[in-house]
Amino acid sequence: MPFLPKENIYGHTKKLRYFLSEIQRLSAGRSDFVVLDYGCGNGAAVSQYLIQLGIRYYGVDFHPESINYARQHFSTATAQFLEAVPPGVVFDAIVYSDIIEHLSDPAALLSRHRQCLAEDGSIIGSVPNGYGPFENEKRLGKIIGIPLMLSAAVKVKRALVGSSVSSVPYNSDSGHIQFFTRVALTDLLEASGYRIESFANGAFVGAPGSELILRGETVARANTKVADFLPYWAVSTWYFTARRK
Repeated sequence: MPFLPKENIYGHTKKLRYFLSEIQRLSAGRSDFVVLDYGCGNGAAVSQYLIQLGIRYYGVDFHPESINYARQHFSTATAQFLEAVPPGVVFDAIVYSDIIEHLSDPAALLSRHRQCLAEDGSIIGSVPNGYGPFENEKRLGKIIGIPLMLSAAVKVKRALVGSSVSSVPYNSDSGHIQFFTRVALTDLLEASGYRIESFANGAFVGAPGSELILRGETVARANTKVADFLPYWAVSTWYFTARRK
């Protein structure tokens, strides 16, 4: 498995391990395994680690600045970054890393992508619990003004350090518009032509407010470990693998 970053309060490294282990499981014994990473962004969070598995990789994102950054920093002979799904390519797996909660019509997209997925293909994804600690903390944060305070803090930091801060593009304009329960997520996948094979808890808590308080990798790891022993409705994030019907 590739060398992974330190864990954070959002359970990002735990999510990477899930994605990597699922792709390795699905690709075992295969000489050519093709993956679509839909909504790959700038490539820094997930893409660069998937590429290290030696798969044939396609990263797709509609945010021009992010996809250009990914091309410049992570493209290889077997990894391409595009602004649209390439026609005529059949994928063995499609990755949706915290994407479907941003979509106005996730059922339409999942159904459309099913047509370019191999008959025995799978989708692998992560999604927030729409009514778990993460989303509830964000709701509370909006009421008491945490996003405004964080925005002000970022501006002050940039003013203090000046141009020494490297700029990595990120599409921050696309917020969450879907808030899933586990039943709603299962129903969405079933209606779109998929059947869940694997479902796992991600992190317990983790949002901008708790990130300010719960610091350090030890705390972050404990946050992901605790989630393994909690009921699905009590955690912030979920991971899933679903097979094409």
